[in-house]
Amino acid sequence: MRNASRYLRLLDPYMEGPDVSFVQERLTSLGYYQGPIDGIYDEEIFEAVRNYQAEFGLSPDGIVGPDTWNSIGLDPNEKYPLPPEGYAITVDLDQKTLQLNQFTEIIKTYPVAVGKPSTPTPAGDWQIIQKTRNPGGAFGVRWMRLNIPWGGLQWECNKKMR
Repeated sequence: MRNASRYLRLLDPYMEGPDVSFVQERLTSLGYYQGPIDGIYDEEIFEAVRNYQAEFGLSPDGIVGPDTWNSIGLDPNEKYPLPPEGYAITVDLDQKTLQLNQFTEIIKTYPVAVGKPSTPTPAGDWQIIQKTRNPGGAFGVRWMRLNIPWGGLQWECNKKMR
C-alpha cells in the first residue's frame, strides 16, 4: 500500500496523493465509488466514504481514519517493500514489548498494547505498511498497520517512539 499516514477528509484545497488513490481503488472494487482514480479527495469520494461507513457501522463522517482504513482492508495481491537489510521487529505478546533489531543487535525496545482475548494479536511474520503519529482516540501516540491478509491491525504504543 502507499504509506497512508494521514487522515483523509474533504478540505479546500482538496487533499491529494497515493493514499487517496488507494481509497478510490478499494471503494471502486467494493462498489461504492464510480469516479476517476485520480488521487483527489473531492466531494464524490467523500460521499462514497460516507456511504461505505454508514453501511459498515462506522461513524459516517466522510473522514478516512484508522477505523475506516481497517474496514476498507488491504489488497492481498499488493507487494509491499521490504525493510532495509538486517532490520526486524519482534513483538513479545506476553511482555507487551516491541523490539527493534538490526541483525543481532537490539536497537530499541518499546512498551506496546496488544490484542484482547476477543480480538487477539495474530502471531506470524508481518510487515508494517502504514504508520501514523498521534492518530487520536484509543490509538495512543503511534499507530501501525500490518499486512495481515484479513484486514488491518493496530498497535497502541504507550510511550512516544523517537
